[in-house]
Amino acid sequence: MLKLHGVALSNYYNIVKQTMLEKGIDFEEVSAPPSQDASFLAISPMGKIPCLETPEGFLSESLAIIEYLEETHPTPSLLPGDAYGRAKTREIIKYAELYLDGPARRLLGHVIFGAPLSQQAHDEVRPALEKGLTALKRIARFDPWAAGSEFSLADIALLHILGLVLAITKPVYDWDILAQEPELADWMQRAAAREHSQTVMAAQEKVREAMQAKKS
Repeated sequence: MLKLHGVALSNYYNIVKQTMLEKGIDFEEVSAPPSQDASFLAISPMGKIPCLETPEGFLSESLAIIEYLEETHPTPSLLPGDAYGRAKTREIIKYAELYLDGPARRLLGHVIFGAPLSQQAHDEVRPALEKGLTALKRIARFDPWAAGSEFSLADIALLHILGLVLAITKPVYDWDILAQEPELADWMQRAAAREHSQTVMAAQEKVREAMQAKKS
């Protein structure tokens, strides 16, 4: 059986988890936070989550993992049937990863763990996210899904990456991104309403509530 190592708080863990749920893959969840311990580095060389334990060995990096899952469990497919459509799906995932998740993570320590926030980070992150959102709108279709007519890996990745961005930007900037982006808001409502989206997000919210309870 495949084993997914990580924690439900992680958006990248949740991208992989939802991919497995959407495909009806039988798997076991193994609770494992990011770590620089030698034992964890042996299975995830950068100490990041998630990592996937397969019969052949371990895989890290969510994009590599979901590509593996698509190849080993092709039905139901979460990539378009044509080469261009598959490339656009991957393009949307990379834009979300590099230009939304990347900038937002500069604020993560402050929002989640109360670390000091530098003025430089405060001033630079929002313009970077605005640029990323503008670029995303140029390549994503939301008709009705991010890469076209069928729900795909792009929707899974964007849902959980954008979820992190929203959770970070609201407390720092009092910025309601979805209020300014009605097309994106409509898409996110559709994506979040899916059965497996609800399952994954409920598990993530449970972890967040437990963290808040410890703080108080």
